[in-house]
Amino acid sequence: MQLIINIKDNTVAKKILWFLEHLKNEGVEISQNTVNNEQQQKYSDEHVKNHWKEIIMSVGSDDSYYKSEQYMSDRAEKYL
Repeated sequence: MQLIINIKDNTVAKKILWFLEHLKNEGVEISQNTVNNEQQQKYSDEHVKNHWKEIIMSVGSDDSYYKSEQYMSDRAEKYL
């Protein structure tokens, strides 16, 4: 399972990271990723609602996947 937590108070963030560090032996992986205000606004519900066409068109396609054995395997597993 993957969680994304937005912690505004730096002292609370340090406490949580300290706790998570102690769980590394039990399989917990920690990666710190900061999201700036511009990125938050870019992926807000309002932004997606107003710019959904541009977002969909910017994704592009990977035709090589659809012609691969992995694609066939993935599709077969879905319908089993």
